[in-house]
Amino acid sequence: MSDPDSLRRFIRSAFGSIWSLELLLALREQPERFWTPEELIRSLRASDEVLSRTTGELVAVGLIHVDEEGRARYAPGSPDMEQTVSEVAALYALRPGTVRRWIFGGEPD
Repeated sequence: MSDPDSLRRFIRSAFGSIWSLELLLALREQPERFWTPEELIRSLRASDEVLSRTTGELVAVGLIHVDEEGRARYAPGSPDMEQTVSEVAALYALRPGTVRRWIFGGEPD
């Protein structure tokens, strides 16, 4: 398990918003599935602009893959990254306020 400071740094660097975390967690639920932009917009109740920005952020940090047709799927760049995402998901399930504060740059609990 990552230490809290490392996890906080990862969260701050990987997620520009709650939307990006929610998108990643949605894709992670079915890692083999490629989601169309329309499916993700409907599932997350997000706008096209939000989806475009968040997918770009997650591709840039190596957490998802977007194919030539614009479909996205969960694709962490390494087993260590998958482990860290698992820790983020567990923390978000238990302490969503903490994760939100970390994303927005707030101080640790």
